[in-house]
Amino acid sequence: MCSPYDADIAAALLGSPATFPPVHGDSYDFIIVGGGTAGLVLANRLTEDEHTSVLVLEAGEDLTAHPRVVTPALFATMIGTEGDWSSKTEAQKELNGRQINISLGRALGGSSAISGQTFIPPSKASIDAWGELGNEGWAWDGLLPYLKKSYTLNIPSDDDIREHFNLDYIDETLHDAQGPVQLSFPNNVSNPLPKAWVEAMGTIGHRATSDPFSGCATGAFSNPSSIDVDKRQRSYAASAYLMPIEKRPNLTILTGAYVQKILLVGSYPNVIATGVTYRKNSKEITVRAREEVILSAGAIHSPKLLELSGIGNPEHLEPHQIYPIIVNPNVGENLQDHPVTSISFEVQDGVETIDSMLRLNLKIIQAAMKEYRMNKSGPLAQSGVNSYALLPIPQNSSASRKKVEKLLDRNSDSPSGLHHVSREYTSCIQSLLLHPRENTAAFFPYAAQTSFDADPSETGLVTSNLAPENFYSISSTLLQPLSRGSTHMRSANPSDPPKIDPKYFSHPLDLEIFARHMTSISDLISTPAFSALLKPDGRRNAAAPKDLTSLNEMKTYIRQTASSSWSPSGTCAMLPEGKGGVVNERFVVYETRNLRVVDASVVPVKTVAAPMALVYAVAERAADVMRGELKIRREGMGKKQSRSR
Repeated sequence: MCSPYDADIAAALLGSPATFPPVHGDSYDFIIVGGGTAGLVLANRLTEDEHTSVLVLEAGEDLTAHPRVVTPALFATMIGTEGDWSSKTEAQKELNGRQINISLGRALGGSSAISGQTFIPPSKASIDAWGELGNEGWAWDGLLPYLKKSYTLNIPSDDDIREHFNLDYIDETLHDAQGPVQLSFPNNVSNPLPKAWVEAMGTIGHRATSDPFSGCATGAFSNPSSIDVDKRQRSYAASAYLMPIEKRPNLTILTGAYVQKILLVGSYPNVIATGVTYRKNSKEITVRAREEVILSAGAIHSPKLLELSGIGNPEHLEPHQIYPIIVNPNVGENLQDHPVTSISFEVQDGVETIDSMLRLNLKIIQAAMKEYRMNKSGPLAQSGVNSYALLPIPQNSSASRKKVEKLLDRNSDSPSGLHHVSREYTSCIQSLLLHPRENTAAFFPYAAQTSFDADPSETGLVTSNLAPENFYSISSTLLQPLSRGSTHMRSANPSDPPKIDPKYFSHPLDLEIFARHMTSISDLISTPAFSALLKPDGRRNAAAPKDLTSLNEMKTYIRQTASSSWSPSGTCAMLPEGKGGVVNERFVVYETRNLRVVDASVVPVKTVAAPMALVYAVAERAADVMRGELKIRREGMGKKQSRSR
């Protein structure tokens, strides 16, 4: 696949490799900081050239053989373990002062090792917005080939499975590539939820309009999961991109290697990254980069490492006695996340859920383990989310539409909302919100109860205070939040956790839109397909609104229960520097020659659903850009040496 960038322009921008300082000691062509979703894609693609050496430094451990990682349904048991950074936000004013947990992967594979395996592509409009904001060469048509390069969609051949999961929405012409990550659907039809979900959503006007991989879909569908169709194990960055090539002699992987800082020399506009310093087994080690240093530490840790290395806002650096080598106030800003909440409904007796497993019913667990071991089927063989819906702003009344437009006008320059960004950027986000086919919320059912704790600080898909009944939960995430927060280093000690402040619902329109979406749950549970599965007067979770149609009650509920969907992005945004950018369209950190950031932190505009599918595509594109530029540098060096002879 050809690089989308003109070779002559790239050569002019990169300059001559002869200007790079000499390297001494242990050295590699590329040093990748972070062996997560993006980092392992880069490691795979860059080492396809046997003459290119790559070092990957991962703070976590190798958990590729861990049963709770490879077994699809056990993803929730990884939360708070050694494979999770277990980050916590600052107290959130608009969420009643609660601190919110953000689970991010700390292991080979990063968050793709502990996620719920839901694989949802980004939208065309949000990717096209990248180019419109000043990133030349970025658009949906340019990114789609890289998305397709990352996965293989295994479509069931069994007619009963295809009918049960309503897979008629799939456009097979969109899935003609064979990429490393394996996507599949459940292999049984015993669970009534997927079929009921699509039928119920169709009843209220939300059947899938097209294949979501077209970038233009709205409505409900059965989503693929990143699960190997034969092994029925998690398919993720470590198993798909690393394990097949881990013995390449030009690839070195170090786990338990906690990077302290990036080593920088030079001054504006030619700062050069010469290597990194990391700690392993209480020993501090320096390693050098002959070509480039690439940050792939994620939306929380990549900006932290930039700041620790002297790149950022002096207001955040100087109090910690860190000299600002590159002044860029955008580092760590523009933090975006999808807030999520759920409402649980008691199901009819005999309806299949996994509540008994959550209650650690030994007999049920043993039966599930046996079925998984013998047949690679049953509840352990599938992810928690097999059904999805993408919905635009509710258009059920002109009053609702006018309210949204009025709030947009009133808060377009709100200092508590879109701060540190340009008017053009604000206008772009607003246009996405009002786009008739751009989705602003996602819904998905979960075949178990969510939080039943009287203390609303415990929310999400995992709860320790379990009710004895069985439940279906309907969850929703806000996809295009206007609220923006920040993340910054807490101190000059790399071991200290960062200060994370997403500022959820600081822009008032977010709560208005989210509450309107959540009230539509009343319509959903009233449909024949869904109501047949629920007890008419069954129990709900403790804080659930009595009147699901009340906007005020729903707003109160959201403030009490909303949490993170664990999908932060935007903190090293790919934007022009004057519009809030940290990296350019080639992933290069402004004012540096050879330091790049490739992970969710570069995503300038929040896209639909979790960012995993998007990060794979972005990393594939970044690898292509880097290989193309490396080829130009080497060819230039060869010509120079030839002339010198």
